[in-house]
Amino acid sequence: MDDERVVLEETRSVRGFLVGQSVWVVLALILAWVLVAMFGSAGAILALVGSVVLGSVIAFRALQAWFTRYVVTDLRVLRVHGILNRHAEFIPWGKVTDITRSETIFQWLARTATITIESANERSGLRTVDDVDDPGYFYRVLVEMVDRKQGRISNAKQPRRH
Repeated sequence: MDDERVVLEETRSVRGFLVGQSVWVVLALILAWVLVAMFGSAGAILALVGSVVLGSVIAFRALQAWFTRYVVTDLRVLRVHGILNRHAEFIPWGKVTDITRSETIFQWLARTATITIESANERSGLRTVDDVDDPGYFYRVLVEMVDRKQGRISNAKQPRRH
C-alpha cells in the first residue's frame, strides 16, 4: 500500500538459530559415538549417513530462517518467508487481541524469544514470531502499535530502541 509506513523490519537471529540446532548436533554426536562403539565400521557408516541427513535438514532449516522477515507497519504486522515461493501472512492491528513473550532456556542463552500474537482471526498463518535479534524491542514495538490502534498512545510519538 502506498500509505503504509514500515516501522520495523527484523530477521531471524543467527545466534538463536545456531543455539537451537546445537541440541540436535550434540545428540547426533552422542548417537554416532554409540553406533561406532557398538557396531564398529558398520556403525561408522550409519553414523556418516545420519550425519549427512542431519546436516541436510539443518541446512534447509537455515535457508528457511535466512529468508524469513518480520515487518511491522503502521497498519499490520506481517511475516514474509519462503525460499522458492514467497509467502506473506499478516494480522491487522485492529484484530490483535493479545501479545505474549516467552523464552526457552536455549532462547535465553541466545538472547532471543518467541512472541505470540493472538488475534480475532484465528485462521491467520502468522501467530508466532520466533528468534528475533532484539525480542525486547520487537515486543515493545508490537505493544505500542496495538496501543496506538486502540488510542492509548498518540501516533506522533514513534517507538525508539533503548
